[in-house]
Parts: sequence; C-alpha cells; structure tokens
Amino acid sequence: MAGADVSGSPEEVYETILEVGEEDFDDLMSEPESRERVIDALVAHMAGSLRPEKAGDLDAVIHVKLWDRPGGGYDHRELIIRDGSCRATAAPAEEPDLTLKVRPGDLRRIVTGEAGPKRLAFRGRLRVIGDIGLAMRLTELFDLSR
Repeated sequence: MAGADVSGSPEEVYETILEVGEEDFDDLMSEPESRERVIDALVAHMAGSLRPEKAGDLDAVIHVKLWDRPGGGYDHRELIIRDGSCRATAAPAEEPDLTLKVRPGDLRRIVTGEAGPKRLAFRGRLRVIGDIGLAMRLTELFDLSR
C-alpha cells in the first residue's frame, strides 16, 4: 500500500494506519506532513479509547514524545484526562504527570493493541518518566485493542 492516503479525518487516517505494513508506515513517518497526520490520528484514537468508568475522577496530563523525527528532535503531543474524558492536543501546555518517550512504530503497536506498554518498557522501547503508577494503569484506563 505504498503512497497510503492519510488526507482524511483522523478516524479515516487511523483506519489506513491499521491496513499499512510496517515498511509503508515507516515511509509515512519519513514525510513531515503525513507524519503529523498519522501521529495526530494515533493520539486522537488513544484519547477516544479512554474508559471513563476506569478514569473516575482522575486528573492527569500525559505527554507523548515521539523519537526519530526527520531532521532531528521529536514530535510532542499531550493527553489530558479530566472529568471522565480525555482530550488530545498537538501543542502541550500543561505540566505532565507522565511522559512517554516512544518511536512512532511502537506507539502504533500500543494504540492498536499489538504490544502492551509494559512489554515495550521492559524491552527498552518505551521510556516512562514521572508517575509510574499512572503508567502501570494505561492498559486499564485505555481500551488499547484492535
């Protein structure tokens, strides 16, 4: 599926992400515009996967920093869990309780349920900074399954 179309809504982009192979996904990550749209779709899907009944009155800010940005640096997104809902932002503005540092391909694996965050952390593919208790609850708080 070379040249995958990621020009639709975040939901449509997420559906495309589910269909592309690893090599095509890596190609998407090498182009700045498609990279932004894919990352936004992944983080938006994660935000939409919050289980409100598990979040309860949790008030937490999670930053997601994505390595391997073309030209250096990283991409940065924010998830705000508040009042039983989760909102994703592309411009982090609050101090995080938890920061997740991960490569885009591994974020894809987490969000699609292919790999759990604990497993990736133990393998050194996910770095967790801050509230470790919150990090341990990610699979409880979010329905991260395909």
